[in-house]
Amino acid sequence: MTAPIKGYPSGLGRRLGAMLYDSLLIIALFFLTGFIWVSLSGDVATGLPFQIALLAEIIAFFGYFWRKQGETLGMRAWKIRVVDEAGGLPSWKQIFLRLLVAPASLAALGIGYAWLYLGDNKQTWHDQLSSTFVLHLPDRE
Repeated sequence: MTAPIKGYPSGLGRRLGAMLYDSLLIIALFFLTGFIWVSLSGDVATGLPFQIALLAEIIAFFGYFWRKQGETLGMRAWKIRVVDEAGGLPSWKQIFLRLLVAPASLAALGIGYAWLYLGDNKQTWHDQLSSTFVLHLPDRE
């Protein structure tokens, strides 16, 4: 077992920066998936099966990185990490809760993200519901 991660709550700017970086990676992944889909099917990439494949990629992308190291590539660039209440890596249940609630946090005109300004812990809706924290790690190399 590794030692708990130490840092302080991340602000909205770093989170949005990491989201931008990660969205570029996910868009590139979507392009690759579309290319493969069209190559294999010989038809345009549309419909429910294609959308399910894209959703599965999003879940796999965040799930893999958060469960393995607590951060995506975008989060690493912005020196932030997702941790559980003990400072360790989030569980699969916590990851799925984050992925389920984060779109609602954004869809509610961003109120779920702005919520971090209301509490001492700087937690968004999906942080609170999944019992996770996003920490800024300024001492990282």
